[in-house]
Amino acid sequence: MVGFETRYLEAQRLKRQAKKSRPSCLNRNEPNKFAAAAVEQRELVRKRLEEGYELRFAREVGGRIRQPFSEFGLRSEENFVLKYFVSLVPRGGKARASDDKANLAVQTRSKLLTLDYPYVELNHEFMAALRVDCDGIFNSPETCEAALKEVVRDGSIPCLPHIIVGDLMDDGTFARPHFIWLLPYGSAVWRSDDERCRKGPVKLFDAVSRGLAAALLDLGADPAVPTMTGRMKCPTSPVWCTRTPNPDIWPTLAEYAEYVDTRVARAVLTRRAAAVQCGLGLTASNRVFEVLRTEGQRLLAEWHFGADARMRHSRGALADHLHSALDAFVEKAGLSAEGVGYITSKVSDYLVAHFDPAKLEGKAVNRGKLLDVVCGLETVKERQKAGGQYAGTMKGISTLNRLVDAFQRLQAAGETITQTAVAAASGISRRTAVGRWAEIVEAVERNKLGCENCCIDKKGWGNPAPPDTADIRNLQVTMAQPGLTGDSSTVRQVVEYKRKEHQASSKTDVLLREAANEVRWNRHQVGTRLHIGNVIERITRANPDQPRLDAAAVLAMVECPPPMDPDLVAILAMIEDMAQRQMAA
Repeated sequence: MVGFETRYLEAQRLKRQAKKSRPSCLNRNEPNKFAAAAVEQRELVRKRLEEGYELRFAREVGGRIRQPFSEFGLRSEENFVLKYFVSLVPRGGKARASDDKANLAVQTRSKLLTLDYPYVELNHEFMAALRVDCDGIFNSPETCEAALKEVVRDGSIPCLPHIIVGDLMDDGTFARPHFIWLLPYGSAVWRSDDERCRKGPVKLFDAVSRGLAAALLDLGADPAVPTMTGRMKCPTSPVWCTRTPNPDIWPTLAEYAEYVDTRVARAVLTRRAAAVQCGLGLTASNRVFEVLRTEGQRLLAEWHFGADARMRHSRGALADHLHSALDAFVEKAGLSAEGVGYITSKVSDYLVAHFDPAKLEGKAVNRGKLLDVVCGLETVKERQKAGGQYAGTMKGISTLNRLVDAFQRLQAAGETITQTAVAAASGISRRTAVGRWAEIVEAVERNKLGCENCCIDKKGWGNPAPPDTADIRNLQVTMAQPGLTGDSSTVRQVVEYKRKEHQASSKTDVLLREAANEVRWNRHQVGTRLHIGNVIERITRANPDQPRLDAAAVLAMVECPPPMDPDLVAILAMIEDMAQRQMAA
């Protein structure tokens, strides 16, 4: 038995040998940094429980400079809604938090101290919190809660949020709150790469989040924010103003789905939010959104394939870079207008949040491009009909532009212009060129007239002084005298006066006639009623100082042009009668 040792004795011997072989810097005489950090953390927790939260000096927290303040106690101590929220935050060492929403990280191993940070990330494997970001600014927290009660009363959402957390400004306004709905205990949605994880509940969770955002668009809800990350303003942080208006009603995910629209796509929601909150109207905002979206996608693709340093930053920093680039594009393109800045922000956030390099190679679906065309149409058949009309319109306009360009190229080259030559130069069939020849000639004349007008130094708009009505009446009496011919200076004077009288009409009437003429000219390209809205939008943008034209008035003028002035009609008839008498004599 000599030399024999049990396994226990062997383990003890190896342990003693390992202690002897440790480096000298780790001997017991030097302090252990991990033990020191644990002692310091315990002291911070003790002070937080006994003395409360204290911001000792002014610094930037949550997006703005905060002045020193203190708050005693824990917000979740007597509030079971907040206690439930605390249970959704991962334990110490796994919970991520930050002073800003872009750069979340593990700040401390203490969950108590983590919940004091302004932004926190919930457990994103078991999701039980539906969050809606709101960009609105309310007069007070009470005003915000009252606005939400109106939405509940309308039946758009089943209940009030369980938690409302936002920034209470120095002037008393309540800015950019987060609305948080909590699922009942035990109803969390499991989200994992495990093959046993069902994807249906995860998709329903995302769809309900979109539906809640759609119901709150009028309050300033931001649908472009990702819903699966679990990042939100922390309601237990003393930095924010927190309210828990709904401790009693706890719907399940399926019950939420019965109230909200779960079919709407996030891209369409983002366009609607831009239209509602920028103040430009659906048609104008959707056109601006489409232009900025195309440019933003081009920039992201260029930065990605060019290995640009901006692509290595966080998504928040990348959104800032894209916003700056789109601002420069807007200024260069002359799109600057009130409300365009908001659309730029929405486009930047949406493109960065949903940027996927794997999709750059394929053909992407552009959802919501025709939102202004199909708005208000309920059935699929109506939407398909409107989409087909729009596609036909765009194709007709493109064809006409190609024919006009070919006509002008031949004209500039001094070649003989025939229908066959224009068709060959444009690459369009001769039958189409023959059928639209009148439109081609009219478009060329319009372009020529517009070019000549651009070369004239135009004076400011001003209504000429109307002629004296008494003088016109006297001249009309004089015209009744026998022997007066159409070449008489008196007749020419009356006609000139009446012409000036017509020119003295208001600018609104002129714009109305312009709209009616444009609609008549484009009637072959698109249905009249569908085209009137686009014409009114263009004229309104070109004449911001004038009231918006009424669609019904434009349609009435298109169908039945206004008659000429009766006095002028009588004078012209009199001139024609005198000319016939003179010819008969």
